[in-house]
Amino acid sequence: MKKLFIMVILAVMATGLFALDLGGIKGTWKDAKWDADWTFSADGHIVLSLSSTGETIYDFNDSTIQNFKVDAGTKGVTISFYCKDTERAYKFTKGVSLSSDLDMVINPDWTDEDYAVSIKLK
Repeated sequence: MKKLFIMVILAVMATGLFALDLGGIKGTWKDAKWDADWTFSADGHIVLSLSSTGETIYDFNDSTIQNFKVDAGTKGVTISFYCKDTERAYKFTKGVSLSSDLDMVINPDWTDEDYAVSIKLK
């Protein structure tokens, strides 16, 4: 019964927090390792910018994101997508815990070495 309850909650989180329009996941998370901010906005954009200057590095949106997926499981909710322009696959996971952190994994096409970091809500 607990597992069913958790799955229902995760499904609700998946539709509310990580919809393609990103309407439910609004906010900015900081990647301290790379001086980067990841901003999820209600208008369907994920904007990568420099924390120090605010300069936009890349604007991920419906026309630049491919293979957008939402997965809900016992470990949390994950959104993933691929961007041909940046030649990288991206994965953001919000765990089941009360923490607002997102686990981010970036998989570049040109190497087997992924970039993985926990990003903090600003």
